[in-house]
Amino acid sequence: MIEDVAGRSSAWWAVAKERAAACWWQLLVVELLHLVALSVLSTVVSGAGAARSATAVLLFAVGAVLGAWRWSARLRLLDGEGDLVRALRTAGSPVLRLALLTTAVNPYGLAWLASTLFLDDDSLVRSLTPVLFPVGLCLAAVFALLPMAVLLEGRGLGRSWRLLRGSRRSALRIGLVVLGQAVLSVVLPGAMLSLLIDPACAVLLFASYRLSLDGESRAGRAS
Repeated sequence: MIEDVAGRSSAWWAVAKERAAACWWQLLVVELLHLVALSVLSTVVSGAGAARSATAVLLFAVGAVLGAWRWSARLRLLDGEGDLVRALRTAGSPVLRLALLTTAVNPYGLAWLASTLFLDDDSLVRSLTPVLFPVGLCLAAVFALLPMAVLLEGRGLGRSWRLLRGSRRSALRIGLVVLGQAVLSVVLPGAMLSLLIDPACAVLLFASYRLSLDGESRAGRAS
């Protein structure tokens, strides 16, 4: 199904449209559940009266796990799972591994956590924002296919990098998706907007991943 679409002109856009049409409402449900879970977590932790440092660590850690779970559900749906309930269920180990790896390449989040733990405010993040933002954006683009490498292939950072550099055109598309998502999140912030933007970007990145695999397959046959 996806392979047939990928053989046409404008294959990237064709794959993205095909997958979005197949599971758009399930992707929106996953996004909504993620936002609700984050909201409930924030409310419960804030109301518990815990120390600021303990609250920061808990929110950061659980937020990373929830983000990895969201990717797991998304990729199951995009990879052909038609049952939403089955897509929401996931093995713990790959999700935790993805959460750890995405945290490792998230300089903005790590700086915020360090600032909260050691300075008890966000002054460190504010002072480093001119550096953290472009560095974080570059890392987000370089490792944009990390969820696919970890959850679909059981691999890691190296595989994500190889998927990116397989084609200049693919790397450019991925960079534009990451940049567009970052710009829109700054210019038009808000949970309701992310409900639409985030799954749309996930579909486009998944299409890039599938075309990267297709390119690898063609290169393998040619050699």
